[in-house]
Amino acid sequence: MAEAVTNVLETIAGQLADLSQPFSSLSLLEKEEEEDAKRIRTSRVGWWRDFFRIRGSTLPRIWRSILGFSLWATAVAVADLVFDRKLSMTNNVTPLLSVVVGLLLVFRNGSAYARWDEGRKTFAKMSSIARSLSRSVWVNIGAPPPVKPAGADTSLKPPSSTVEEGVTAKVLDEKVKVLRLIVAFVVATKHHVRREYGVDWPDFEHILSPRFKQRARTTGFGWGAAEADHATTSHEPLLTEIRRVSSKRSATSLLSAEESNIGAPPLASPRGFASARAGEGERRPLLARSGGRRATFVSTDSMVVLADYMAKPSLPLPLVIAHQLSIYFASCKRRGLLESIGPAGYNALSASVSQLVDCFTTVEALAHVGIPTVYGIHLKQCTSLFLLTLPFVLCESMGFTMIPFVTVVAFTLTGIEAVATEVEMPFGVDDSDLNLDLFCAELRNEVEHIISRLPASTDEWEL
Repeated sequence: MAEAVTNVLETIAGQLADLSQPFSSLSLLEKEEEEDAKRIRTSRVGWWRDFFRIRGSTLPRIWRSILGFSLWATAVAVADLVFDRKLSMTNNVTPLLSVVVGLLLVFRNGSAYARWDEGRKTFAKMSSIARSLSRSVWVNIGAPPPVKPAGADTSLKPPSSTVEEGVTAKVLDEKVKVLRLIVAFVVATKHHVRREYGVDWPDFEHILSPRFKQRARTTGFGWGAAEADHATTSHEPLLTEIRRVSSKRSATSLLSAEESNIGAPPLASPRGFASARAGEGERRPLLARSGGRRATFVSTDSMVVLADYMAKPSLPLPLVIAHQLSIYFASCKRRGLLESIGPAGYNALSASVSQLVDCFTTVEALAHVGIPTVYGIHLKQCTSLFLLTLPFVLCESMGFTMIPFVTVVAFTLTGIEAVATEVEMPFGVDDSDLNLDLFCAELRNEVEHIISRLPASTDEWEL
């Protein structure tokens, strides 16, 4: 009896050692589900619970604007009612502005939600393509060719249809790596749209091989490729100075002394990543414009901006992964591992990679290209003019009670614009953003289940 129990325990221990990847994916999925449970969600039955909620609302974004318009309304009321300045205006002014402001806000809010919905649909499509491609790779690559009907001429066989004996284990190992590389494409897309560059993020662990990570850090392979291909040496002194200053910074700087040559990001992905950095649309000029002579001194702030600029890969990591997938499929075709699906199957695999790249391009545009600048500026100018003229119209008829009324109107109008700003970039980590971390963890867990539980051979099927 004791011997039987010992054998069972040894068997379980051996299985646990072989299932390190599934358990890793399950722990990651559990963590993301716990984080998702902490998100703010609107109540389906409790109206007043959402009414008094601060977290997840627009108040943290707009309270300064509301305070400014309220103070302006107070100043107008005091000047008109206390000091008798006679600042009241006719009521014919506000209707002209209110129509324009209303149309602008409606269009702004509609276009922002359309971007959010497009991001949701595109990322869901990317996940669907990744699932289908993973299943197709797992089942079809390396499968035996179709059985020819009786009486068919089998004397002539194409050279590619012969598979070397003992290559099955190698092909299976390649398929495992490719399935995880497909997951890595989706994860890399998530990091790219958040401007989190590099391969040293925690969710890349175990899905990118050490060899791939090393190649991804090599100059000329995504990171620093533009610098490596730069023919002239006119900027070499500036680059040398940047690296020299970078080496003197503390460990909390963008580039440490060890990372200054490879441009790798920090190892940890901060949980509190502010989606405002990824989607607020703020831009800083790389070099300040001035009419004077350019100074040769490189300040610390300039070093940070330039170092961050050079840390961005010249070839996004998802495109590097797509390139590797295309090379693998071409290699499978050359080695005769696609005989079961033929040329049409190879074209389908290549088309799936192209569709993944199309989805990546769409979400990249949604994340990095905002609304036209002139539209956003004009919208805020018109809304501000309406709110600034409103106290002059209401002070005579409402007196001091117009101050809270202007506050409510300012909260309503500026809140609509804040909602649009919040949802137009849906790839951050705010409560209103898409939970990309959970989506990627679910996809990874599904693929690991395929690897560890579902058969890869067509001879193992059963009903």
